[in-house]
Amino acid sequence: MSLPPLSRAAIPFSAAQASWFRLRRSGLVDPFDSPEAASRALVGVQAQYLQAAGLALWNRTRGLNAEGLDERLYRTRTLVKLWGLRNTLHLYASDEWPLLHGALSEKPCWFERLMQRQGVDPEEFRTAVREVGERLRGVETLGRDDVREVEEALDEAAKRSWSGILISVVRAGLACHAAPGDRNETRLAHREVWLPGLAWDPPPPEEAKLELARRYLATYGPATARDLAYWHGAPAADARRWVAALEEELVEIDLDGTPCLALRRDLSDLEESPPSPAGWPVRLLYRFDPLLLGLREKSWLIDPAHYGRVWRPAGHVEGVLLVRGRIAGTWRYDRRPK
Repeated sequence: MSLPPLSRAAIPFSAAQASWFRLRRSGLVDPFDSPEAASRALVGVQAQYLQAAGLALWNRTRGLNAEGLDERLYRTRTLVKLWGLRNTLHLYASDEWPLLHGALSEKPCWFERLMQRQGVDPEEFRTAVREVGERLRGVETLGRDDVREVEEALDEAAKRSWSGILISVVRAGLACHAAPGDRNETRLAHREVWLPGLAWDPPPPEEAKLELARRYLATYGPATARDLAYWHGAPAADARRWVAALEEELVEIDLDGTPCLALRRDLSDLEESPPSPAGWPVRLLYRFDPLLLGLREKSWLIDPAHYGRVWRPAGHVEGVLLVRGRIAGTWRYDRRPK
């Protein structure tokens, strides 16, 4: 089959075909072999709420429970909790940490930008981050009280958010989140202490960003450059540059009249006809599920009139009932004493 270049006539596909492709590639039709495989395919699972990340992985694997998630995070350490895409906490397969670091290392986190606006000397700030990293080398984990002395070396503005220093240490590739301490205190561990066997070979930033763009389209496509920018948390101009760099690997899709992009290698899977209504999975997706964060444009999931019932103010995303690839309702669970 001869494929047209990106600049020629778009290949027509239906919205139902695109939805079926996304559900299959995100593990909601046939489960992945492991939580690590699911994390790789999804390019991480948002983990502001660890229970939400656990439920996202549970929906896409077999036999995972809370104990199994803790085992992978804190004992076998095949999953790692990092500040990743969109400056938010994610779970990633541990061996993909170098790739994520390569893609994000050039972008300062919100705390670094705050320090710059407050007039903190950038080199002074970097010195504080390195000092925390060096302290981590000699201990099992480190938490809030352990960095207060470092904060005292900074401007008053830095002391207003102790967590900002910890975020910056993670973003620098020096540390990851360890098991929480008493009263659920955030604690970090040095990368070389936590994962001594991890080969630390981050690819060049642009190479890493292009690989994330490929991974994105392989799971969440067909999509637009704006969707890619939204998912990554990057400027639209960056996403357009990545699309241009990948032009030979992409084809343009006419998705019921909307131009989108897909990987050439995925065309045969995209061509698969969706099943009858009874063949679609019914899923309870919890808050911040990857499927709900994959595309900027949400009409493929829900009628625009109901958008605000799922994507709430202040960045909150509700849990949803997914029926035939569409959102049919929202849900929450109540936490009660044992």
